[in-house]
Amino acid sequence: MKKILFPTDFSASANNAFLYALNLAKTLKAEVLVLHVYDLPMITGSINAGVIQNVYETIETGSFENFKDNIPHLKDIAKENDLSEIPIKFILEEGNFLYNLKKLTEEEEIDFVVMGTEGNTGLQKLLFGSNTINAITSLKIPVLSVPQDISFKSYDNIGFTTIFEDRDKEALKYLIKMANRHKAKIHCMHVSKDGSYDDKALKEWKIQFENEPVIFEIITDSDPVNAVINAIDEKKLDLLTVVRRNKGFLDKIFSPSFTKTIVNKNIIPLFVFQEQDS
Repeated sequence: MKKILFPTDFSASANNAFLYALNLAKTLKAEVLVLHVYDLPMITGSINAGVIQNVYETIETGSFENFKDNIPHLKDIAKENDLSEIPIKFILEEGNFLYNLKKLTEEEEIDFVVMGTEGNTGLQKLLFGSNTINAITSLKIPVLSVPQDISFKSYDNIGFTTIFEDRDKEALKYLIKMANRHKAKIHCMHVSKDGSYDDKALKEWKIQFENEPVIFEIITDSDPVNAVINAIDEKKLDLLTVVRRNKGFLDKIFSPSFTKTIVNKNIIPLFVFQEQDS
């Protein structure tokens, strides 16, 4: 069984992202591991060791109680959305968020990570901050980032950017499973500055996926980011998928100016796959 890791601070936006994790789990017949991370403060100065120990114990107890109190709420969310059959495992860890995230993905052999954005604690600004860039570039598995204020709904149109390399096909196959479950269309988009593309590769892709709900599109635009923004609006995309192969593109995606633009446009969830070895 596949495993999906869902880090949460139990905020409203994180709970919304939980629905994305559950729906992805249903599509892939996967288990969801819910991770909550808390951090103990660094206490300096001439403070009695016993006082410091009491402070740490208080924080640890409070974190555990908060964790325990929120478990029934997440189970209720699953039940209310007819997803209670999804296996869910709850994990509480202390320490650095990214360290625990990476450690758990390796120890549990996680297949996907789903992150909510704009929480109340350590998950703040995950989508557009350095934490997400670090997670995407350090993890070897796909990451689905869900912006705040984006409520889950059934997918109708899924966007997938590609350069028609064989290494992109694995991501497309996962998206096809999602599309078939939601009766959605996949817009397989190649963005080119000058309109050039590998015609032979495109023909081979069309043959391989001719019986799938995939629409192949060549988009010409001198600014790839602008092309993606326009595609989100014009094609009414519910999910944008990219394959991480070059950090320069991600730097543009997560720049402050782009953040402002897509926030104003009510940006959609972003699914980042890692480029597969050939």
